Amino acid sequence: MRDIGKMLTAVSEKLGFLARSNAVVARKISVGDRHVVPLCELSVGFGASGASGEAVDAGGDVGSGKGSGGGAAGAAKAAPVAVIVVDGGRVRVESLGH
Repeated sequence: MRDIGKMLTAVSEKLGFLARSNAVVARKISVGDRHVVPLCELSVGFGASGASGEAVDAGGDVGSGKGSGGGAAGAAKAAPVAVIVVDGGRVRVESLGH
């Protein structure tokens, strides 16, 4: 079961890094004196489980099988919802229709 804890820690750290790195305000895109900064909505999902046990045959005797298992998964998605447009000294926010 210690491995499951390690797995959960590793996945949590990866998701935390992703959430902090360029996920809400993305890098600007520049063409001449016009700059566009994408604003994103961040969605994060995470799940984990674990199990252990022993196989028992029909007579009630403990069989030779032993079990353990676990799994963890996580995902993050950043979807653009608006942009900040800087054009010549003017600034405006444009929704992307979400």
